[in-house]
Amino acid sequence: MTRYFVSALAFAACVRSQCSTSGTTTIVASSDATALASCTTYSGSVAIETSLSTPKDSNGHQQLEIDKIQKIDGNLTVTNLDKLTQLSFPALQTVIGLELGSLNTLTELSFPALTTVTQLNFTALASLQQLNFGNTGITKASSILITNTGLTSLNGITNLKSVDVFNINNNQALTDITLKVTNIKNSLDIEANDILASGLTTSFPFLETAQNMTFRNCSVILLPSLANVTDDLGFYGNDFQNFTAPNLTTAGGLVFVDNTELTNISLPALTSINGTYQIANNTKLSKIDGFQALSVVTGALDFSGNFTEVDLPALTQVKGAFNLQTSGDFDCSAFNKIHDGKAVIRGKYTCSGGKSDPGTADSTSTSTSTGSSASKTAAAAHFELNAPIIMGGSSLVAGLLQFLL
Repeated sequence: MTRYFVSALAFAACVRSQCSTSGTTTIVASSDATALASCTTYSGSVAIETSLSTPKDSNGHQQLEIDKIQKIDGNLTVTNLDKLTQLSFPALQTVIGLELGSLNTLTELSFPALTTVTQLNFTALASLQQLNFGNTGITKASSILITNTGLTSLNGITNLKSVDVFNINNNQALTDITLKVTNIKNSLDIEANDILASGLTTSFPFLETAQNMTFRNCSVILLPSLANVTDDLGFYGNDFQNFTAPNLTTAGGLVFVDNTELTNISLPALTSINGTYQIANNTKLSKIDGFQALSVVTGALDFSGNFTEVDLPALTQVKGAFNLQTSGDFDCSAFNKIHDGKAVIRGKYTCSGGKSDPGTADSTSTSTSTGSSASKTAAAAHFELNAPIIMGGSSLVAGLLQFLL
């Protein structure tokens, strides 16, 4: 195998002009790489693209190593090289942007000294299975996008403490995402990974605050320290069975949709949702009873599915619309009462049990209440305002009287 290696020692007499540019330096030949390799700091951006002409091995593959440069005050872009199998910057510690794209044969990526990158974009790296970012790995980054790669793990970026944007999608061999991050300043999106394996585990053991978080196609989601989500926390099409966030107290919006294996949700410390509160089409979720401290929903409450019990004992206010539709045997009496009194539910109201096709708020056109509200055997809707309301028989009457008084 032939490797193209640029030795910094051989070019120690680099002039200052070789180490800076106001635009982008494109490496297309050996002489271009030679000039870059003689710099410890490069001011400007570097692009290595389609027309790279370096020696090839017997299979026509290329390898590129640039050994001295420690800092790039700009972007490093490597794209559209069908024959590049190895890429190495062994001394590089800091770069503003690192973009690798459409490198279909890249199998070795080595940046063992890299710790700081503002923006990292890895796309269409089908043959790349591992990241080599050294023992510490990247600890500081603003934005990370990894999509359509062959990665089986994210070792090399797991020591991140804070990140603005974190988007990991369509990496079919990825089985685990574990991150030590404590704060996500903008958004986290995890979607369509681990299609070929047994299940994706996502774990953020130290994450306390986030602005927006979306999880799709995950088998395990662990958020033990999460306390606040400013905007939306959404779970769509996952196959996890249980979800708990024991320290979450507030969320801008909370959504569970199409999680076909979900049987239990537990958010015991959650007191307020400052946006939409939606639980829809989670076919194995028979009880919604894991929100014992929830008091205020400033947006809409939108539940639909085949559940038979809803328990919101601390609820005092729903400012938006209220839609509850289920195919299960469900008693709407308690929610009817708090809607009629106008004290708790203030928006358009729908509550209906025993529906053949329960719908979300978007599919509801009128304010209605139907279902088995007169049945002693109907499932319960539990609600508390100063005193508990317990559905069924004389307890129902007593509970309603306490509410009226």
